[in-house]
Formats: sequence, C-alpha cells, structure tokens
Amino acid sequence: MGDYLKAGSGDLEYSILVEGVSLSIGRSRLLDDVSLKVKRGSMTAILGANGAGKTTVLKCLLGLVKPSSGRVEVNGRDVNLYSRVDLARELAYVPQLLNASVSFTVLDFVMMGRYAYEGGFGYQDKEGEGVAMDALQRVDMSKFIDRKLHTLSGGERQKVCLAAALAQESEILILDEPSAHLDPRQSEEVHRLLAGVAESSGLTILTVTHDLNWAAMDYDYVFGMKDGRVVAEGLASEVITCDGLRALFGVDFTIVPHPDTERGMVVPTVRNREGGIS
Repeated sequence: MGDYLKAGSGDLEYSILVEGVSLSIGRSRLLDDVSLKVKRGSMTAILGANGAGKTTVLKCLLGLVKPSSGRVEVNGRDVNLYSRVDLARELAYVPQLLNASVSFTVLDFVMMGRYAYEGGFGYQDKEGEGVAMDALQRVDMSKFIDRKLHTLSGGERQKVCLAAALAQESEILILDEPSAHLDPRQSEEVHRLLAGVAESSGLTILTVTHDLNWAAMDYDYVFGMKDGRVVAEGLASEVITCDGLRALFGVDFTIVPHPDTERGMVVPTVRNREGGIS
C-alpha cells in the first residue's frame, strides 16, 4: 500500500482500492480484471448499463461476494480480513429501496444501524439513541420516529435508510441506485441530502447510479463500466461526454452547459420519426 499514501501525512489517499478483480460464476464472467480507486472524502459514481457489473462490485466491497481473483481493500485492509462488525464501522450501505413491508418503527430501524457498537442492534448502546436521533434530524425525519416504515412514502423510507447508514458513524457510504423508484421531488431531496452530508462530514461516498445528470452535477469522479470491465475513469466532466456515454450505453446524448453552474447537463438526442438525428 505504500504507493497510495499521501506524501508526508501517513493517511491513506484512497478509502477503497479494487485491483485486478475478476469474478466468475459457472460459465458467466461477471467481473473481468476490474480496478478502481476511490479517493478519501470524494463523491464517486459508477455508471453503466444494466448488467455491466456495477452492483457486483459493491457486493465485493461489502464482503458479500469473494472475487475469483484480485484484491479489495477498505481503508488499507483486505475486506475479507474484517469481521462483519468491524467492516460495519468502516462502511455503511444504502440499498435501492427498503422493502415496503418492513414493520419496524423509524427509530427502531435507525437504531439497528448501531449494531456495530455495544450489545448488537444498538439497544444497549448508551449513546446510540442520541446518534440515531441526530441522524434522523439531519435527514429531516425526526418527527416520524414512531411511524412504522410501511406507512412511509418511498422517498421517506429512503431517507430513513440514509439515517440508519449515518448512525453507523462509518467513514465510507456506499449507495446502490439511491434515487431509483423516486419521483423528481423525492429524488432531489435525496440528492441534496447526500451533497450536504458530503460537504459537512467529509465522508467518502461511492454511488452506483443511472442518473447521469446527478453524476455530472454533484460527483467528483466517475467510473464507467461495461460488460464487467471498467472502460472509463476520471473527473465527471471527462467521463460524462457525448463519446463517453455513447461507449457506455450505445445511444447518443447531447451535453449542454447548465445555466447556473456551467457543468455539463445530459439530454437525449432528438431523433426524427425515421430514426435519424434531427
């Protein structure tokens, strides 16, 4: 790991290191020599079409799947050397959308994010309830602490998932399509919350997303995946280009500057009825 140290600091420059990772299940090769580095304190997105291998990479980071070859490190340590509890103290995970049938109260669910501390699931964690309440306050859900999760909207449940992740007090936040299935208002709320968390807490955020404009507007770095391989990496402005998106998704896009930020904004290319570009 010596090559990845900040000069003179002793701190790891990269929170996440994936190097030469391949994964095969039967005859299917899900990941093929995948390498990526996620800078500490950055917002990094992974883009790609369905089946590109994005979520599989997250499963390797979470220790849920062991690669056939290569290595995965979290904060300088092989992910397979962590216990489940120790890994939970390093990184937290937010899924696409919490199952609507979950019947816990909001506070009980967020307290579960404290399972890495004293006594399991947070109930004997003396500081846990205060941390959970603070996390709910940050996502503007503290007034719902006694509500059952199945009574909440999709956007509200997603904010509760984010609160549970924040209650883990981990340095790394991993998200898999956090705004999928949400309407535009709910999606914007989740996006703004994550941007605020990144700015105020300095967390390392790694997100798999299909929301190209969110990645273009808010994220520092982007990895592009296709057919189980990383085929593009760099600053968001370097990867989210007309040529870059065409290579990832096989369709044409137009990039225009946002009127407020000048960052590139992605819009579909208009086609005529014959299929040609207008």
